Amino acid sequence: MNPRRLLTAVLTVALLAAALIVPATGSAYVVGLADQSPALFGNSSWRALHPKRTRLITAYDSIFKDRTNLAKWLTAARAAHQEVVVAFNPPATMKCPNLKGAKGCTPVSTSRYASAFKAFHKKYPWVTIVQPWNEVNNLTQPTVHHPEALVGYYLTVKKYCPSCTVLGADLQDLPNFSSYTTQLLKDFKARNVRVPQLWGMHNYTDTNRFVPDATSTMRKAVKLLPGKIWLTETGGLFRFQPQGGRQTFRPDLTRQKKAMQAVFTQATRYRSKIDRVYFYNWFAPAPSNRFDAAVLDITGQPRPEYSILTRYKAAFR
Repeated sequence: MNPRRLLTAVLTVALLAAALIVPATGSAYVVGLADQSPALFGNSSWRALHPKRTRLITAYDSIFKDRTNLAKWLTAARAAHQEVVVAFNPPATMKCPNLKGAKGCTPVSTSRYASAFKAFHKKYPWVTIVQPWNEVNNLTQPTVHHPEALVGYYLTVKKYCPSCTVLGADLQDLPNFSSYTTQLLKDFKARNVRVPQLWGMHNYTDTNRFVPDATSTMRKAVKLLPGKIWLTETGGLFRFQPQGGRQTFRPDLTRQKKAMQAVFTQATRYRSKIDRVYFYNWFAPAPSNRFDAAVLDITGQPRPEYSILTRYKAAFR
């Protein structure tokens, strides 16, 4: 072969290989599907979409206290050839906001967090995408009044897994989004570290309340957050009741389907900023559960919103 042609062929192969391992950028956002049950990976409706990415929410210390369930889920995900994002949550004994008889809703110390993360990373070194803490600006989290704690968790993950992709924060589109994010960015700068260029966001409010783009939290996020955004948890709500509150969203399949489409509409509108979208959850919980954004109903059959996922099947690449 002509040496010049050979060099061109080698470079082409190299570029193609790089494209397979570098996260999607620009207009090419990709989609993942998540559920807390390892049964997800054997579900026929899930398999029909050929997803390649998923996400697990687990207590930061589950490597010590819930090893069996953690292992079941991660083993099943790996067997299904899934790329996993892990998001750490409070321990099961911590209830936020503070409730009678529960342990105090205060941030976990950086040293305790480091001990747990090192053990997790040693056991599962192949999990290389980490959200140091889940839904940091939600009242159900100990970080809601302590964004500085998140900086410590972020730096801990970066220290013990330098090759990991670490998201700066996992934020929700709640009323405190702007004030919390502004303070969090200040806290990062105060530690004299490079401000993260990758962020997680949950846009349930924008897309389930059909908030106009002009007043959407996503629009604020695009202006406030440097770098890229992953919609790490999103979906159409079938039913939702805030903790200790009245039912905000009563069961409604039509609204849920409309909200699912709204997620894709928003992701497409901000496709230069949004790299990934992870839908949650897959299996319908018990009717008594206050949160239900499941794609399947209680009998295991796809709800109407499943048709939206099939419409965007090409994004599951």
